[in-house]
Amino acid sequence: MSKLKQLSDVDLKLLRVFVVIVEQGSFTAAQGQLNISQSVLSENLKSLEIRLGMRLCERGPGGFRILPEGKEVYAAAKRLFSAVEDFKSDLMAAGGGLAGELSLALEDDVLTNPASKIPNALRQYVKTYGNRVRLKIEVMVGFHVLSKVADGAAQVGITVAVDKTRLRGIQSTPLFKETLHLCCAQGHPLFSEKNATIRRENIGDYHYSSRGHLEPENFAGTLKFDNAEDVGLGAQAHLALVLSGRDIGYIPSHVAAPYLTSGELKQLGGDDVSSVNDVVAIVRSKNADFKLIQHFVQLLEAAHR
Repeated sequence: MSKLKQLSDVDLKLLRVFVVIVEQGSFTAAQGQLNISQSVLSENLKSLEIRLGMRLCERGPGGFRILPEGKEVYAAAKRLFSAVEDFKSDLMAAGGGLAGELSLALEDDVLTNPASKIPNALRQYVKTYGNRVRLKIEVMVGFHVLSKVADGAAQVGITVAVDKTRLRGIQSTPLFKETLHLCCAQGHPLFSEKNATIRRENIGDYHYSSRGHLEPENFAGTLKFDNAEDVGLGAQAHLALVLSGRDIGYIPSHVAAPYLTSGELKQLGGDDVSSVNDVVAIVRSKNADFKLIQHFVQLLEAAHR
């Protein structure tokens, strides 16, 4: 049982640090996310454990491992921060929803898609509300966008649409399409072959960079990959794996374009093996009617018509 009887601002700060460490899976990754040194991270975690009166995780040469008590504290902290965001949203609604903060989570590389009109919507939003609204924008991999919105840490997310079963309690609005090309790089056995000689049924025999458990069914159409051991979380991660020369993988067309032009990448097959996905704006269903959130989604939708 925790010996903590009352929460202070310090406790909230330490809990937020702990949540990031757990979600990043290591001190090194959390260090980059929080922009603080590993020694400070370690001191923060030690302070939290002292204040709670329990060990939350093991760390050392063997790496980071969360303990059962840590899992309970993590789940409770997520509920706490979600409740705080709900409270802020309720206050915003009580005040007419015309002032406050709008937090936006963007999947990496959707902003640079030529079809993206996100800056247009932001420009109109700022013009409408001026200094009455504070904007907070964070870029991350797609599954973090969904998690941030579901937990209430972000009010609006913009991400590539995922399997509908992962969108319970989430309302989505289609914005534009993202085309992904199946590519390989110099050094790959298929790089020097002409597309006309590459048999479609043989493509699946090569090493493939997947999205792991986050890859939706039928993402690759009718192609089946037997060697999907490498995982790239985000467009740039996929690009790095493909550029290694070992993997083939789906790269957003606008990300692949300069490498295709320079000859470092090769597109495999034609449009029949490309993948086209919706990029959507997502909000929690319970927050969809709050004016600041609703208006921004409407501006996004209008900008992409």
